[in-house]
Amino acid sequence: MSDYYHDDPIEEAPAGRFPSKFIASAVVIFASVFFFQSTLATNISINSGSSIEFGQSVSVTAACAGSENLTVTPRSSFVNSTNGTGTHYLSTVSVSGIPSSCNGKDFNISFYDSATGSSALPIFGFFGDNKSVATVYNNAGYFQQGFQSSGTEVSSASGAFTVTFKTPVALSTDAMKVTLQSIEHKDWAEASFSTLTYHTCVLLNSTAVKCWGNNGNGQLGDGTTTQRNTPVTVSGLSAGVSAIVAGYDHSCAVLYTGAAKCWGRNSSGQLGNGTTTSSSTPVDVSGLSDVSAMAASQSNTCALLRTGAVKCWGSGGRTGDGTSNQRSTPVDVSGLSSGVIAIASGFNHTCAVLSTGAVSCWGDNDGSQSGNGGGGTSPKAISGLGASAIAIAASEKNTCVLLVTGAVNCWGQNGYGGTGAAPSVAKSDPQTVSGISTAVAISGGSETFCALLVSGQVKCWGYNGMGAFGNGTTTSSYIPQSVADISTAVAIETGWHHSCALLKSGAARCWGGNGSGQLGDNSTTQRLTPVSVTGIP
Repeated sequence: MSDYYHDDPIEEAPAGRFPSKFIASAVVIFASVFFFQSTLATNISINSGSSIEFGQSVSVTAACAGSENLTVTPRSSFVNSTNGTGTHYLSTVSVSGIPSSCNGKDFNISFYDSATGSSALPIFGFFGDNKSVATVYNNAGYFQQGFQSSGTEVSSASGAFTVTFKTPVALSTDAMKVTLQSIEHKDWAEASFSTLTYHTCVLLNSTAVKCWGNNGNGQLGDGTTTQRNTPVTVSGLSAGVSAIVAGYDHSCAVLYTGAAKCWGRNSSGQLGNGTTTSSSTPVDVSGLSDVSAMAASQSNTCALLRTGAVKCWGSGGRTGDGTSNQRSTPVDVSGLSSGVIAIASGFNHTCAVLSTGAVSCWGDNDGSQSGNGGGGTSPKAISGLGASAIAIAASEKNTCVLLVTGAVNCWGQNGYGGTGAAPSVAKSDPQTVSGISTAVAISGGSETFCALLVSGQVKCWGYNGMGAFGNGTTTSSYIPQSVADISTAVAIETGWHHSCALLKSGAARCWGGNGSGQLGDNSTTQRLTPVSVTGIP
């Protein structure tokens, strides 16, 4: 499972709609923002911004029947804020007079410097690149590429919506005209992705959840136990989800309210609802109301609370409460009542990153996956990290941390070089992964690890017998290898011999083993290079 880096980490997953933090193990919103912000310093000031109200001025025949253009102009003259050097910032746009035929549509939005202008102004976007068009997913309340809408859809009653930019948009001059081009709605993937074994789940821009792959225990959440080779919608989670996590054969979601739901196998109480009865649809986790993120293993689940505390449930001896008792409802992890910023689970162990940059692990340690602290029934500190840890990922019997420097340290079984060291005996002390110095996210599954670099590229190391490196080979390596044809990734997840990435465009790509349809490409064919997940977008 994986974690994502942010310049001001507070918790592993958002407590509400697109907060300024990132999701680990279920991911989060775009991990690379910190590094890209440094390139935007001359273009965008976080504290600047103005609003403008537009009203429809051009009547369009058969509006929104297809890709129609609606041109709107300001209700009054507009001069937006500047930073004194000519850069103009726009934080909010209100658009009214939208025909009812546009209800449920999405829009491409462009700005112009005059009412008769034909050349769109450049938009200094979230990733530092200049755009002329941003897309409004108005019925999902979300702007792709880092923009966000405060409305939920174009209402046939009001015919209006308000767009609030997550980061104020920097324009080259005053905005005097806006065009809206109606487009059909698409389910874009957010940077929220999770896989541990043979199934994969993704959080969409509509905050619905889709899963695919092995479904023998109902872990896809669609009310069946039928394997799915393409994404299916999780029942009862059509909106309001802020993070997701996939365990061995169960899955969970964090809601905006802070509640949590899980589904799939429950033989050890890993669904957290006080029973050991499996469920093919989501059930409420008992007693949780302030969850920010979750981590899931083979038969355990943990939640990171907004307070920085951690609670776990499931198989005995791995819940971190100092006992060997199985727990079917959440219990406090010993010594972690506050200060935790990220959690990740492997097969039978869990680790936490503290706000101090320290790391503690608990659970099994038969392959040194819990590190030189020794693991066990309560958290033990890891010593010897090269710098402060800011994110963490765990595989079957290996663990890696992302350091504040952008480097990665790992420890564990190391049978195929999963620690970044030449395959040999287990490594209980942190090992430095060679050639990784600009990582912004990490993920692990089985004995494969992958790192997302600030460039948007992905590199993987460890076991590659099923093609989880995505480099066209099945040759394992302790030296990180570049994934083919991935250069704009914003999130990564590594499962059981397969890996996936979300791209800046909102598309999803997967590669590696596919015997249970976990790549989502409507096949069970192994893929040595990335393929598109069907229907996303």
